[in-house]
Amino acid sequence: MQICVAAGEVSGDQILAPILSRVSESVPVVYSGIAGPQMVGAGTYPLFPMDRLSVMGVMEVLPRLPELLSIRRQMKHYLAASHPQALITCDAPDFNLPLCVHAKSLGIPAIHVVSPSVWAWRRNRISKIAKQLDLLLCLFPFEPALYADTGLRCEFIGHPLAAQITFDPDPTGYRTALDLPLSEPVLGILPGSRESEVKRLLPLFLAAFDRLVGEIPDLVGVIPAATHDLYALIQSMIASRPVRVVHGESRQVMAASTAVLLASGTAALESVLTGRPTVAAYQMNPWTYRMVKGKLETEFVTLPNFLANQALIPELIQGAASVDAIVHAIHPMLNEGPSDDFLIEARKIYDSLSGDVTDRAADAIVEYLS
Repeated sequence: MQICVAAGEVSGDQILAPILSRVSESVPVVYSGIAGPQMVGAGTYPLFPMDRLSVMGVMEVLPRLPELLSIRRQMKHYLAASHPQALITCDAPDFNLPLCVHAKSLGIPAIHVVSPSVWAWRRNRISKIAKQLDLLLCLFPFEPALYADTGLRCEFIGHPLAAQITFDPDPTGYRTALDLPLSEPVLGILPGSRESEVKRLLPLFLAAFDRLVGEIPDLVGVIPAATHDLYALIQSMIASRPVRVVHGESRQVMAASTAVLLASGTAALESVLTGRPTVAAYQMNPWTYRMVKGKLETEFVTLPNFLANQALIPELIQGAASVDAIVHAIHPMLNEGPSDDFLIEARKIYDSLSGDVTDRAADAIVEYLS
């Protein structure tokens, strides 16, 4: 069996890779498509590297649009020429869903993992998405109900992160592995997995770190770099600060940290599932922000807050993401650690998303294709 695949973000690579491995244990299969390193490790032949798709925001996409359109055009030609038994995509809906439409037009089943964030903005997309897909695998228990009246087969599989993360682990072993001090406070700093995010957010995060070091002199920072290129970029930006940069290891960084400062996104959920007090801060192109803000349909931007239906973690977006606001939010976390209320709510989220996610997803895919 030949299956074409496409993931456009680090999180998509992490989610899809174990699912592909499990499917291949059930049926003989060859994978090819747009793949990250973990998908390649799971046996996918990369027609295009995933990082060519890793760009976020309307204005940020524009300089890369010709390349993105070219890649999608070549993927469409590949689907028509190879006619695989299925197309499985993950994340990056603006790129992947039109690819799914093309697959369906060729009679190729289109399977997408991770529902677009219709819970947060542009709910009018739901009926359109339903027509673009044959099967949608959702990570959150409330999502299938959103598609209930569309006729789309939609299944809740749980979130892979909950299956891969230990809740509230002892940080000692993680600090030893990352060569971090065992007793001093450690701030995990995650400015994003895209170059544009790092260039925009890391100066802000480092300015907040400098202020925090002035108040907590023994504070140490640690930053996971998603790629080798980002590692070099981040190293060039930290100068002589007491900040350690590591290759990847974002989950280990969170587990080793006293508190975490990060870009709003999947990492915010990952940090909360680890039981670490977290501050989410994000800034984007002003024009992108104006377009997105006008279409938001929820009080909260971050997934942990939406799932908890309360401000479980501070979310500082656009103008609210200032050095003063970040320092004010994260300083008590570094001194006092997580509150009992935070740990109780974080554990509820962890339990609601747990389960054998990889098996559920693989079983749903194999059953559909058979």
